[in-house]
Amino acid sequence: MSIWAFDIDGTVIGAIRSDVLRPGTIEIFEAINASGARVVLWSAGGSEYAERMAANHGIIDHVHGFFEKPDRNGAAHYSVDHIPEPLRPTVFVDDSPGDLPPHWDVIAVDPFMGSNPHDRGLDTVRTRLRLA
Repeated sequence: MSIWAFDIDGTVIGAIRSDVLRPGTIEIFEAINASGARVVLWSAGGSEYAERMAANHGIIDHVHGFFEKPDRNGAAHYSVDHIPEPLRPTVFVDDSPGDLPPHWDVIAVDPFMGSNPHDRGLDTVRTRLRLA
């Protein structure tokens, strides 16, 4: 099963205004889940923070797990070793793709600052899912 991990701050919600959900997020999460894949959220702020933000933005029912981004390894990349195998991500969507190992399947998105209701930053994800 494919697991899609979305970073929370700057990818799903505004990096500056965390009270704003990025346009298109719900449609994308619904499409991923409808395909039989699953969505998880992870954050350097911790799993509880990611879960709280999902609840605050009405997307919690679309998400199957919440994880912290652990300390970076010697190569300055995050690891997924702490995530249980059934929910270990296979695709990553992040506004800081350089923080992820280069061998991972990463979809880079522009940071979402939370002030643009016409933001198209998730278009690369939409294209990958054939929603565009």
